[in-house]
Amino acid sequence: MGMRSKWKTEPLQEVVSYIAKGVPPAYVDIEGINTVRVLNQKCNRDFAISYSESRLHDLNKRSVPKEKYLKDEDILINSTGTGTAGRIAQLDTVPCPTIVDGHMIILRGNDKVIPRYLGYALKAQQASVLQLDEGSTGQTELNRKRLLAEIEVSYPVSLEEQKAIAATMIYHLRMSCYNVSGRRFPYVLYRS
Repeated sequence: MGMRSKWKTEPLQEVVSYIAKGVPPAYVDIEGINTVRVLNQKCNRDFAISYSESRLHDLNKRSVPKEKYLKDEDILINSTGTGTAGRIAQLDTVPCPTIVDGHMIILRGNDKVIPRYLGYALKAQQASVLQLDEGSTGQTELNRKRLLAEIEVSYPVSLEEQKAIAATMIYHLRMSCYNVSGRRFPYVLYRS
């Protein structure tokens, strides 16, 4: 018989090092040396981030704190709107300097969990996260205090085991993106 690994279950607030809403952007139409990409709720669909709906922010009009720039493997959650507040996606890599607007939340794990594992753990609970929005119709907002307190994350204490689980998820999601004929589906859960 093999040994059972040690697991913990904790509220999200115990495995997060950073959570913040994005910034109100100063939109501009022309890309330049002082612009950065802005992701919005339209960019977060089907557990994936697409830059095709992103816009540009003018740094000359409004500076952005360093911690608000996206990093590889950041977890993004839509924070407003009926039916959209609570959608979760995780970046693989950030292709260019990028921020999110004020309708999205940036979440980063702490040293208890590897980023990719935390992303999969949260995506598995999206239905529960979607229930945390509050407010009147059309003006709902995700309650961050409830998100951090009520959503629990189960994880193996071993970071190596977390890496193995995340690698298995990546493999299976990539394989599920192909249909029987071997052609890639047009929209995938994980984009490399």
